[in-house]
Amino acid sequence: MYKSNKKFFFDSFFSSLPGFVSILLSLLSIPIYLKYGGTEEYGSYIFLHFLSFAGQIFNLGLGKISAITIAQDKSVDDCSWILLKKTFKNSLTIFLILLFFFIINKFYFFFSDYILLLSILSIVVTIIFVTIEGVFQGKRLFAKLMLINLFFYGISLSVPPFLLIFYHSNFKTIFFISLIIKIAVIIFSTFYLFRKKSINFFLKKRSELNYNFDQKWFSISSILGIAYDFADKYLIKIFIGPVALAFYSIPQQLTGKLSIVSKGISAVLLPSVAFGKKKLLTKDLLLSLKIFIFIIPIIIFLLFNLFDLFFSFWLKNNSNSEIINLAKIFSIVSWVSCMSHLIVTYYEGNGIIKKNTMIELKFYPIFLSFLFIAVLNKNLLLITIVILLKEIFLFFLRSITLSKEVLIIKYSYLMIAFACFYLFYTIDVDIIKLFKDE
Repeated sequence: MYKSNKKFFFDSFFSSLPGFVSILLSLLSIPIYLKYGGTEEYGSYIFLHFLSFAGQIFNLGLGKISAITIAQDKSVDDCSWILLKKTFKNSLTIFLILLFFFIINKFYFFFSDYILLLSILSIVVTIIFVTIEGVFQGKRLFAKLMLINLFFYGISLSVPPFLLIFYHSNFKTIFFISLIIKIAVIIFSTFYLFRKKSINFFLKKRSELNYNFDQKWFSISSILGIAYDFADKYLIKIFIGPVALAFYSIPQQLTGKLSIVSKGISAVLLPSVAFGKKKLLTKDLLLSLKIFIFIIPIIIFLLFNLFDLFFSFWLKNNSNSEIINLAKIFSIVSWVSCMSHLIVTYYEGNGIIKKNTMIELKFYPIFLSFLFIAVLNKNLLLITIVILLKEIFLFFLRSITLSKEVLIIKYSYLMIAFACFYLFYTIDVDIIKLFKDE
């Protein structure tokens, strides 16, 4: 058991490490961008990166399918190449469709041609990478998975802004450099996976894979995941503007890094349960839930007392009480989201993803309605509270059935209630003042 736990945490650490490095890079790059580029420039830059995540929708669940199928299939390399070829074909189709909109845009000029082209390329690149990520995960190459995730998500986002120190540039140029880094990651990753294969391997005819699950539910789940995660950002950009998006995104980016831990654990759990190790999954899931239910919230509560000092030191003149309050709320949002990641992994690994997808599908119209009302009020604090309630209700709906089997989940409900009480106790004065101003 000790060796099993040690390997589990070791692999989870490697899967989570890119996020920790990304935190350090973000702590350095965000103040630099705000100082040399300005708040509006940063808001536009980060919005382009948000658009890139549309690639996760158009991947149609092939990333998750890759992780599960490769973990089950004995002919791993053949399986990997079939899934990558399917992804390349899908990405080409998506590219041609988006290129059609690019041509239309040249006549009506809804957006800048250069920005639209960068967005299209970034979406296509993300489609391909999500499957490559799933292949590494399915083959249990967690150390290599750490490296490609670090460069694709962390380095590409946070390192290019450092160029602003040396010469003046705009968000388009900085984003183009990010795109080059992502393309390089895909090339090197593909080369690594098939470095020992001859030309005949790529020319050999192969039959299509027979999935033992319905791909449509993975596709719908991917679409809903992006719809939930980015609806707030798109609406803020459209109805409030890039400056508001920048102030909203800074605390969300920083506190959201907590999810790297749960995602790292989930990356290890998914191929294990797909391989049939349900006992291992149950034990590891139980251990992970204990950490997130009893340890993580205590750390977050202690950090609350340091937020004022931290943001004043980190952002200097750009720091304000609104950012600090948003950071506190997003800390709880991220914590609840982490527990949801673990529950969703359980459903995916056991082939019952339809259940989670149906929950998300039915709840989304309710969430979007309240979010839209909050955005129309141009109230960032209210928007963040809607996001918090969304995470709490989704976690409850996902876990209520499983709580009969995993009893420790019931303690999470008490911890969430206590966390919300403590959260609003620390920011209630600011909320009252905010509504009085309205």
